[in-house]
Amino acid sequence: MEKMKVEVTSRKTIKPSIPTPHHLRTFNLSLLDQDVPAIHYGSVVFFYPSDNTARSSISQKSQSLKNSLSRILLHFYPLAGQVKDAVTIECNDQGACFIEARTGCQLNDFLTHPDPGFLKELVPSTDPKAIRSTLACILLVQLTSFTCGGTAVAVCVSHKFADASSLCTFIQSWTAMSSREYGRVVVPKLVGASLLPPIHKLITSTPPPTTRNCATKRFVFHKSQIANLKAKVAATMGKQQRPANVEIVLAIVLRCASAASQSKYGSSRQSALLNVVNLRKRMVPPLPGNTIGNLIWTYPVLFQESDVQLHQIVAKMKDAFTNVCNDKLKTIKSKKGHTEVQESRKQIAQLLNGKLVDTNTYTCTNLCSYPLHEMDFGWGKPLWVTSPSNFKNLIVLLDSKWGDIEAWVTLDELEMATFERDQELLAVASSNPSALVSYSRM
Repeated sequence: MEKMKVEVTSRKTIKPSIPTPHHLRTFNLSLLDQDVPAIHYGSVVFFYPSDNTARSSISQKSQSLKNSLSRILLHFYPLAGQVKDAVTIECNDQGACFIEARTGCQLNDFLTHPDPGFLKELVPSTDPKAIRSTLACILLVQLTSFTCGGTAVAVCVSHKFADASSLCTFIQSWTAMSSREYGRVVVPKLVGASLLPPIHKLITSTPPPTTRNCATKRFVFHKSQIANLKAKVAATMGKQQRPANVEIVLAIVLRCASAASQSKYGSSRQSALLNVVNLRKRMVPPLPGNTIGNLIWTYPVLFQESDVQLHQIVAKMKDAFTNVCNDKLKTIKSKKGHTEVQESRKQIAQLLNGKLVDTNTYTCTNLCSYPLHEMDFGWGKPLWVTSPSNFKNLIVLLDSKWGDIEAWVTLDELEMATFERDQELLAVASSNPSALVSYSRM
């Protein structure tokens, strides 16, 4: 297939429909937002088929997106601001970046065999130099049109302000506004520093990502294969620790990635998974689902080469999750909780900065269970939804519209060459299948 290219045709700034009041011009971030670099972004791309009923042209869709974005920014006003420092967003209505682009290829051609390289061109650049000479926008959107009339809508939000749940809440509200289903618009609960005030000195746990000499591949795990493995693992672990689908998929990926690393280095190494727990339902008292911010707790799951049976990895994930929920989260709003955050940051910093010798550190972004396939801007539900990323040792998990689980895995090139040939992996997953049909029909 000829190399697909994307041409940017316009770049505009979308401001809130009404200026942000003076008393809301400074938004103070929380302790959990504090150490997240402003250059880290989370992205989701939605692919929509051409509108055969000719209800709206590309230009009409573009105008609808811009108008509705302006109106929804009235509620999510920090997204139209500018990161001032580690703990402050200046809500100056500088606006969100809205990019329009086009490509000469057919949408179906791309979806038949999704190319990670082309996918990156559908996501707006978050390099500040590509946007303006000062700081980057907090929110960027790119609308790309295909020759068939199909479209891709990429939504990119700085992790400084939002976690996955926050991003989903924003997109749900924006799609509701765009499709004029105003009853579905969710007004965000912006708590910021009022929930967990920041502190002056904080150990940074997130170094700049490494992307050199890495390869990103997509694998789809079919629900029937997951169910079979789930039953086998559950039989070993007992009914009290029945594994979740995501835990099964993550355990397989970690097992095979660990084996690939051992093959490269020729010796056994310790592995660590950095997993997260959503704090909203687990804080005392619980927070509403529309609470915006980085309301997640990152915790490590450590395992040795000798612990890489699937049931052992799943058990370690469950134990680590239980320990965090029981020992850390109940006191997070207290002075002790701030100390716990510091200690956690220190441990994660050691893992990410490579200070623990002979340790492979993997990070998981789990977007499963979010209603991404329901996001309708007014011209129907998406054909496919994905979340591209190429940070080293990152695993991104998403639900497919057929109930399978899609995994984007980024590894060192040499490790990926071994990983993608692993027969245990290929027995339960398909390597980059068509996004237009379910795994079972292939």
